[in-house]
Amino acid sequence: MRRHGKAEDKVYQLICSNPGLNTYEISKRLKMSGGNVRNALSNLHKKGLILFKFERSTRIRKKCFAVKISHLLPNSLKKEIKNLLKI
Repeated sequence: MRRHGKAEDKVYQLICSNPGLNTYEISKRLKMSGGNVRNALSNLHKKGLILFKFERSTRIRKKCFAVKISHLLPNSLKKEIKNLLKI
């Protein structure tokens, strides 16, 4: 496994179980540096596994959310599943 693969796995699991966390909260919970968390988040975002939502108060916070499984499946597989559920 790649060097950052384990970090990505940990970050992704945390986001799946606790949606809406920002980088600072993730780094504190996992006891990882902010740079490692930002790198893992960037890689997960590039892979299409997470998305960011920005919240504006006194500061801009980038909250992280896991993408729903239905968005990750190919359209052909979604159609097959719908057809199977009709039967």
